Amino acid sequence: MRSESSEGIFTIFLEGDIDAQNAAAVQQEMEEILKSKGEGALVLDARDLKYISSAGLRMLLGVQKKLGNKKLVIRNVSKAVYDIFEMTKFTMLMQVERALREIDVIGATVVGKGRSSTV
Repeated sequence: MRSESSEGIFTIFLEGDIDAQNAAAVQQEMEEILKSKGEGALVLDARDLKYISSAGLRMLLGVQKKLGNKKLVIRNVSKAVYDIFEMTKFTMLMQVERALREIDVIGATVVGKGRSSTV
């Protein structure tokens, strides 16, 4: 699990699947990383998280509990993973932010040109 600290924000990057098979190991690894975190804000970047099960959600609740009054922020969540957070009402317990959709226009048909732009 990768992590980085920048401008008072400590980011842990989640990846793959978090399920019953690996939730305990992910939690242990995350707790080791959090020991060196310091006082900055904690953000979990879920850009590469493909799936999270109820065991993974319980693990996140444990992390939230350790943070005390600070709210856990989870960013760049895919639609599929966001649906899991929303269905289980975790969006009410934590700040869960969807990933912005990226659109590629290379090869698209040009329908008009203006002075400073092309559509």
